[in-house]
Amino acid sequence: MYAVPEPLADETLSSWMWRVNSTAHIPIMSYMRFSSLEGEIIERDKIGLRGERFADRDLLTENGFIETFKKEFNISQPWLNKRFPEFSQPTIPTQFRRAFCSQCFIESFQKIGIPVSKVQWCYLTKPLCEFHGTPLHDSSIFFIDHDDYTIQAFVSYWDDHQFKEDCDLIRGAGAMRNSLALKAQQQLDKLTKRASKSGHSFGVQMFVLTLMRSMMIPAFHHGYPKIAFAHWGGSDPYAGLGIHGDFYNEIYRSTCLARLYALYFSAIILGWITSEQAFKTLREGYFSPWNTHMIWSILDDRPGILRLLFSELKLYETPCLNLTHMNIPKLTRIIYDV
Repeated sequence: MYAVPEPLADETLSSWMWRVNSTAHIPIMSYMRFSSLEGEIIERDKIGLRGERFADRDLLTENGFIETFKKEFNISQPWLNKRFPEFSQPTIPTQFRRAFCSQCFIESFQKIGIPVSKVQWCYLTKPLCEFHGTPLHDSSIFFIDHDDYTIQAFVSYWDDHQFKEDCDLIRGAGAMRNSLALKAQQQLDKLTKRASKSGHSFGVQMFVLTLMRSMMIPAFHHGYPKIAFAHWGGSDPYAGLGIHGDFYNEIYRSTCLARLYALYFSAIILGWITSEQAFKTLREGYFSPWNTHMIWSILDDRPGILRLLFSELKLYETPCLNLTHMNIPKLTRIIYDV
């Protein structure tokens, strides 16, 4: 009887299934099940922005191969449920998922001879690798296009020297800001775990994700590095869908670097990053807002966004994280809207 390999820590379901498939005597999954031309990628962007869902191969309930795997390898459902639980945080939609950590890829390749993907890379509020403390990268290969996504992404990264140089540039050019963003991510992780004891972890995550949405509107784009908007989604740039479209939809197909900056600005509002700390990063991005007053001044000029922001934040308030945790200047428009 064939003994399936144990999943590695934090390994995604699709990554593990491809490992099993690649070592089986008779592979169940094809080498490439999907094939998207450039035009189809553009169409997928539009479908995704309309809110249509795609089956997620990292979820047991949506992976079309799981029943075949269970029968072929005599795997029990309880075993799978234990090792591949449901996602516990807001997730990048499958059609836009492409984040990876090159160091994790290399380490898993050295350990077991094949790169693996991790669950943490699927989460919207985790734009940095929690093991290496570096920004995640956006592969030119999309998860939805390949069953062997980990292989394709790793090979494309390793073979494209310019891409590797760009990844190193991102790490080096914003090292100070990346470090502060990592601390904010760690702070959110601690708060989420603490909130889970009282059943408030989802509210905490959505509270911060809502702040990140507001930090990603075009009014803040001058504070982002230009590369954060490269290859946004598939091949379409930031769409500019209007107040509601920008606020709700763009974060889902945004780049890892854009989410990093959105988390960084959100952490300034929450007081997780002090004005003194943020001011020191200006050498890495002169035009970036570095204190709460600057950020709220930009929002105060956009009453539509403010109304959206506060109506959403109120939905997700918990004892662990709420409006009282934010340093909100006494701006007239905010007072009326709150």
